[in-house]
Amino acid sequence: MTNFLIQYDFQKMRSTIFLMMVLGTSLVYGQTEFIFNENGLDPKYAIANLDSTPATELYQKTRKWIENTSTNATLALDTEIENDFIHFTGIKDNAIKVGKGYLHMKYTVKVSFKKGLYKFEPLEILTKVNSKYDMGWKAIDLNNGSVFFKKGKAIKKTKSYVTSIPAVLNELNAKLYKYLRTR
Repeated sequence: MTNFLIQYDFQKMRSTIFLMMVLGTSLVYGQTEFIFNENGLDPKYAIANLDSTPATELYQKTRKWIENTSTNATLALDTEIENDFIHFTGIKDNAIKVGKGYLHMKYTVKVSFKKGLYKFEPLEILTKVNSKYDMGWKAIDLNNGSVFFKKGKAIKKTKSYVTSIPAVLNELNAKLYKYLRTR
Protein backbone atom coordinates (compact mmCIF):
# COMPACT_ATOMS: atom_id res chain seq x y z
CA MET A 1 0.00 0.00 0.00
CA THR A 2 2.81 2.46 0.84
CA ASN A 3 4.46 1.72 -2.51
CA PHE A 4 1.18 2.69 -4.23
CA LEU A 5 0.98 5.94 -2.25
CA ILE A 6 4.58 6.84 -3.09
CA GLN A 7 3.93 6.16 -6.77
CA TYR A 8 0.68 8.19 -6.61
CA ASP A 9 2.50 11.14 -4.96
CA PHE A 10 5.23 10.97 -7.61
CA GLN A 11 2.63 11.07 -10.41
CA LYS A 12 0.85 13.97 -8.72
CA MET A 13 4.13 15.86 -8.26
CA ARG A 14 5.17 15.26 -11.89
CA SER A 15 1.81 16.52 -13.14
CA THR A 16 2.09 19.62 -10.96
CA ILE A 17 5.61 20.39 -12.23
CA PHE A 18 4.49 19.96 -15.84
CA LEU A 19 1.51 22.28 -15.28
CA MET A 20 3.75 24.90 -13.66
CA MET A 21 6.18 24.76 -16.60
CA VAL A 22 3.38 25.22 -19.14
CA LEU A 23 1.84 28.11 -17.22
CA GLY A 24 5.22 29.70 -16.61
CA THR A 25 6.13 29.56 -20.28
CA SER A 26 2.84 31.13 -21.35
CA LEU A 27 3.18 33.88 -18.75
CA VAL A 28 6.75 34.68 -19.77
CA TYR A 29 5.94 35.05 -23.43
CA GLY A 30 2.52 36.60 -22.86
CA GLN A 31 1.60 36.17 -26.48
CA THR A 32 -1.79 35.29 -27.85
CA GLU A 33 -2.33 33.05 -30.84
CA PHE A 34 -4.79 34.22 -33.47
CA ILE A 35 -7.55 31.91 -34.67
CA PHE A 36 -10.26 32.40 -37.29
CA ASN A 37 -13.76 31.40 -36.26
CA GLU A 38 -17.37 32.31 -37.10
CA ASN A 39 -16.85 35.71 -35.46
CA GLY A 40 -13.80 36.43 -37.61
CA LEU A 41 -10.30 36.88 -36.32
CA ASP A 42 -10.02 36.19 -32.61
CA PRO A 43 -8.58 37.91 -30.66
CA LYS A 44 -8.70 41.18 -32.57
CA TYR A 45 -5.18 41.98 -31.38
CA ALA A 46 -2.33 40.45 -29.40
CA ILE A 47 -0.40 42.19 -26.66
CA ALA A 48 3.15 41.06 -25.94
CA ASN A 49 5.05 41.84 -22.76
CA LEU A 50 8.69 42.81 -23.14
CA ASP A 51 9.63 43.50 -19.52
CA SER A 52 10.18 47.22 -19.02
CA THR A 53 11.61 48.08 -22.44
CA PRO A 54 10.86 51.76 -23.20
CA ALA A 55 8.28 52.47 -25.91
CA THR A 56 10.88 54.48 -27.86
CA GLU A 57 13.19 51.46 -28.01
CA LEU A 58 10.34 49.12 -29.07
CA TYR A 59 9.36 51.59 -31.80
CA GLN A 60 12.92 51.90 -33.12
CA LYS A 61 13.53 48.15 -33.07
CA THR A 62 10.22 47.46 -34.84
CA ARG A 63 11.05 50.02 -37.50
CA LYS A 64 14.45 48.36 -37.98
CA TRP A 65 12.80 44.92 -38.13
CA ILE A 66 10.51 46.14 -40.93
CA GLU A 67 13.48 47.57 -42.82
CA ASN A 68 15.49 44.35 -42.40
CA THR A 69 12.55 42.12 -43.28
CA SER A 70 11.59 44.14 -46.34
CA THR A 71 14.84 43.14 -48.05
CA ASN A 72 13.84 39.44 -47.86
CA ALA A 73 10.06 39.75 -48.21
CA THR A 74 7.43 42.14 -49.43
CA LEU A 75 7.01 44.31 -46.33
CA ALA A 76 6.56 48.07 -46.41
CA LEU A 77 6.08 50.80 -43.84
CA ASP A 78 2.81 52.67 -44.49
CA THR A 79 2.33 55.26 -41.76
CA GLU A 80 3.81 55.95 -38.37
CA ILE A 81 3.69 58.29 -35.42
CA GLU A 82 7.08 58.23 -33.76
CA ASN A 83 7.15 56.21 -30.53
CA ASP A 84 3.39 55.61 -30.72
CA PHE A 85 2.51 53.25 -33.58
CA ILE A 86 3.54 51.87 -36.97
CA HIS A 87 1.30 50.63 -39.81
CA PHE A 88 2.92 48.24 -42.26
CA THR A 89 1.75 46.15 -45.17
CA GLY A 90 3.14 42.84 -46.34
CA ILE A 91 2.42 40.19 -48.91
CA LYS A 92 2.77 36.46 -48.37
CA ASP A 93 2.91 34.66 -51.72
CA ASN A 94 0.99 31.39 -52.04
CA ALA A 95 -0.27 31.73 -48.46
CA ILE A 96 -3.60 29.95 -48.94
CA LYS A 97 -4.06 26.71 -50.91
CA VAL A 98 -7.47 26.49 -52.54
CA GLY A 99 -8.05 23.33 -54.56
CA LYS A 100 -5.11 23.03 -56.95
CA GLY A 101 -4.30 26.74 -56.85
CA TYR A 102 -2.96 29.26 -54.39
CA LEU A 103 -3.90 32.70 -53.15
CA HIS A 104 -1.50 35.47 -52.21
CA MET A 105 -2.31 37.21 -48.93
CA LYS A 106 -1.81 40.92 -48.34
CA TYR A 107 -2.03 42.12 -44.75
CA THR A 108 -1.98 45.48 -43.02
CA VAL A 109 -0.93 45.50 -39.38
CA LYS A 110 -0.77 48.23 -36.74
CA VAL A 111 1.82 47.87 -34.00
CA SER A 112 1.33 50.22 -31.02
CA PHE A 113 3.86 50.76 -28.23
CA LYS A 114 3.78 51.41 -24.50
CA LYS A 115 6.49 50.84 -21.93
CA GLY A 116 7.23 47.12 -21.88
CA LEU A 117 4.36 46.25 -24.24
CA TYR A 118 3.47 46.20 -27.89
CA LYS A 119 0.07 45.61 -29.43
CA PHE A 120 -0.06 43.67 -32.71
CA GLU A 121 -3.34 44.43 -34.46
CA PRO A 122 -4.20 43.10 -37.94
CA LEU A 123 -6.30 45.74 -39.70
CA GLU A 124 -6.91 44.27 -43.14
CA ILE A 125 -6.49 41.01 -45.03
CA LEU A 126 -6.76 40.83 -48.81
CA THR A 127 -6.39 37.79 -51.07
CA LYS A 128 -5.57 37.49 -54.75
CA VAL A 129 -5.46 34.46 -57.04
CA ASN A 130 -1.95 33.43 -58.10
CA SER A 131 -2.50 33.69 -61.83
CA LYS A 132 -0.96 35.25 -64.89
CA TYR A 133 -4.15 37.35 -65.08
CA ASP A 134 -4.59 40.10 -62.49
CA MET A 135 -8.01 39.56 -60.95
CA GLY A 136 -7.51 42.10 -58.17
CA TRP A 137 -7.44 41.89 -54.41
CA LYS A 138 -10.50 40.72 -52.47
CA ALA A 139 -11.05 41.71 -48.84
CA ILE A 140 -11.57 39.18 -46.03
CA ASP A 141 -13.91 40.43 -43.31
CA LEU A 142 -11.91 40.13 -40.08
CA ASN A 143 -15.07 40.70 -37.98
CA ASN A 144 -17.25 38.03 -39.59
CA GLY A 145 -16.05 34.55 -40.46
CA SER A 146 -19.50 33.01 -40.93
CA VAL A 147 -18.99 32.60 -44.72
CA PHE A 148 -16.26 30.05 -43.92
CA PHE A 149 -18.39 28.00 -41.49
CA LYS A 150 -21.53 25.90 -41.53
CA LYS A 151 -23.12 24.53 -38.36
CA GLY A 152 -20.08 25.56 -36.33
CA LYS A 153 -17.53 23.73 -38.48
CA ALA A 154 -15.26 25.04 -41.20
CA ILE A 155 -16.54 24.31 -44.71
CA LYS A 156 -14.18 21.91 -46.47
CA LYS A 157 -13.58 24.29 -49.41
CA THR A 158 -12.71 27.19 -47.10
CA LYS A 159 -10.86 25.35 -44.33
CA SER A 160 -7.53 26.53 -45.73
CA TYR A 161 -8.59 30.16 -45.16
CA VAL A 162 -9.47 29.40 -41.55
CA THR A 163 -6.06 27.85 -40.88
CA SER A 164 -3.75 29.85 -43.16
CA ILE A 165 -4.81 33.41 -42.28
CA PRO A 166 -4.08 33.09 -38.55
CA ALA A 167 -0.95 31.01 -39.26
CA VAL A 168 0.56 33.86 -41.31
CA LEU A 169 -0.34 36.42 -38.62
CA ASN A 170 0.97 34.22 -35.79
CA GLU A 171 4.23 33.63 -37.65
CA LEU A 172 4.66 37.34 -38.30
CA ASN A 173 3.93 38.28 -34.69
CA ALA A 174 6.30 35.57 -33.42
CA LYS A 175 9.11 36.85 -35.67
CA LEU A 176 8.60 40.41 -34.45
CA TYR A 177 8.51 39.26 -30.82
CA LYS A 178 11.69 37.24 -31.25
CA TYR A 179 13.46 40.15 -32.92
CA LEU A 180 12.45 42.54 -30.13
CA ARG A 181 13.53 40.06 -27.43
CA THR A 182 16.95 39.25 -28.88
CA ARG A 183 18.21 42.64 -30.00
